[in-house]
Amino acid sequence: MPGASPIQTSFNGGELSPLMYGRVDFDRYRSSLATCLNWVPLVQGALTRRPGTYFCDEVRDSTKATRLVAFKYSTTQAYLLEFGDQYIRFKKNGGPITLTAQNITGITQANPAVLTYSGADTYANGDHVEISGVSGMVEVNSRRFTVANVNAGANTFELQTVDGTNVDSTGYTAYSSGGTVAEVYTLSSPYVEADLFELKFVQSADTLYIFHPDYAPRTLVRASDTSWTLATITFLDGPYLPMNTTTTTLTPSAFAPGAGVTLTASAVTGINDDTGFQTTDVGRYIRIRQGSVWGYVLITGWTSTT
Repeated sequence: MPGASPIQTSFNGGELSPLMYGRVDFDRYRSSLATCLNWVPLVQGALTRRPGTYFCDEVRDSTKATRLVAFKYSTTQAYLLEFGDQYIRFKKNGGPITLTAQNITGITQANPAVLTYSGADTYANGDHVEISGVSGMVEVNSRRFTVANVNAGANTFELQTVDGTNVDSTGYTAYSSGGTVAEVYTLSSPYVEADLFELKFVQSADTLYIFHPDYAPRTLVRASDTSWTLATITFLDGPYLPMNTTTTTLTPSAFAPGAGVTLTASAVTGINDDTGFQTTDVGRYIRIRQGSVWGYVLITGWTSTT
C-alpha cells in the first residue's frame, strides 16, 4: 500500500500524554504532538525554535542544589529568585541584583590580592562581590569574588574565588585607576538544601507566601530591588482544628477584650486527644463560642492540663 503523509497545519495543542495516544475523538488531537523537543508551539498554530540559553549568574555554592522561583511583580517588573541553602538571591533583567557599587582605590599584586575601596563599610567575610571598570588590572573585571579578612578600619578586604581559593594577582597587570565593587544582594533564610524542593509558593502582588511542612509559614515581601523582607506569618483568628463537640466547656476568668484572662476547662476530654492543655500549646489560638457570639484568644502561658 502507498504511504500517506497527512498535513498538520496547527501544533498549538502541545505535547500529549502517552495515555492520550489513539484518542482521535479528542478535539485537540489533530493539533498536538507526541514529542515537541526544542520547539515552542504558538497560539496561532505554528511552531518556533526555542530561544537559546546563556550563563547569567553563578550560584553561591555550586556543590549544593538551588531552586529558581519566578516572581512577577507587574507587567514591567519580574524577578527570578534563587533559593539556596539558607539564603535567597534575586535576578532581574538577565543578571543578579547588587547593592550600590563603591569605588575601588587600589588592588595589590599579591597572594592574596587586597582590594581597597572608598565609602561606608558594608562588607562581611563570605560576601560575594562583582568588580568592573578597573584600569590596569583588567584581569579582575567582570568577575565574581568572595570577600575575606575584612579590615573595616582600613577599608580593605582580600579577594577569593567563589570556591574559597585565594586570588593570586602577582602575575596580573598593575592596578592603575578606577573600577567599582558591588556586593551581590543576599537575604538569609531558614530553608536548608534538603527542603528547597518541598517548598510551596503563592504570590499576591508584592508578597510571596512560602509553605513547608517543617517550617512556620512565611512571607517574602518586596519593597524595592534591594529591599526584601522574609518574616514568619502571624495568623489572627485561625485557622482552627474541628470544633470540640464534647461536653467539655471553657470558662474565662473575666470578659476583658485585650487584657489577660485565665481559661479553665471543665475536663481534658476533647483537648489534644483527651490529654488536656500542654506547654506546647503556648502560641496557639482558641476560638470560643458564647451563645451565638464567637471570639478568640491567644494562649500566652500554661498552668495545667485544664
